Amino acid sequence: MFKHVIALTFSFLLVVSFPASAANPRGGSQRVRRAISGRITDPNGAVVVAAKITIVGRSSLTTVIKRSDTKGQYVADLEPDTYDVTAAAPGFKTATRSTGVLRGSRSYMDFVLYPADPVNSPRIVP
Repeated sequence: MFKHVIALTFSFLLVVSFPASAANPRGGSQRVRRAISGRITDPNGAVVVAAKITIVGRSSLTTVIKRSDTKGQYVADLEPDTYDVTAAAPGFKTATRSTGVLRGSRSYMDFVLYPADPVNSPRIVP
């Protein structure tokens, strides 16, 4: 009976320590993706809906474009890299910042967009 206990214990350890990526039915390892998310507001704290968020990976040169939702929020799933994130909306100055996305982490990047300079803004003349 002692031999059976050792055999069962050994089998159990193999199952528990078996890597999750090897259980992938497609046969390849799964990519680990992380996210950048945030909220776009104006200086008064009001949300900026449909702001364009452009995210460019420095190493991969991957470009992802998102829009803020009705709560001013956006989220983008990305590969680990350093990213330049730009938020823009009509009538506001564009804002750009950088962040790193690492394995096992999530980056939060809120933006406050300030009104564009009315003196230098294009005017519609009737």
